[in-house]
Amino acid sequence: MSYIYQVRFRITSQQMSELSVGASLERTLGYLRSLLPNELGFITARAMRSLDRADEAEVVFETVWDGWDDLSAHRRSALAEEKVLLEFEPHVKLSDLTVRIFDEVA
Repeated sequence: MSYIYQVRFRITSQQMSELSVGASLERTLGYLRSLLPNELGFITARAMRSLDRADEAEVVFETVWDGWDDLSAHRRSALAEEKVLLEFEPHVKLSDLTVRIFDEVA
């Protein structure tokens, strides 16, 4: 059974440029996507942003893990998404950061 680890936060329309190629938030998410494959039990990752509102976007970073122990080890590591995003805190209110964990049902 796979486990999905999802981190969400909102950015304003003025911060949208941070998701452009080479911008700091895009680089941070790319950094995670490039380093996480070295973690035991890592399956895949994706970064998304919502498009349904002009004034803000919700950014979602989602990783999939092979087992609960693998996900637990990841959450304790320095590569846990909410820890890596601390460097982006001036732009992201980490009090608004939401972490959700899912397991596959089918």
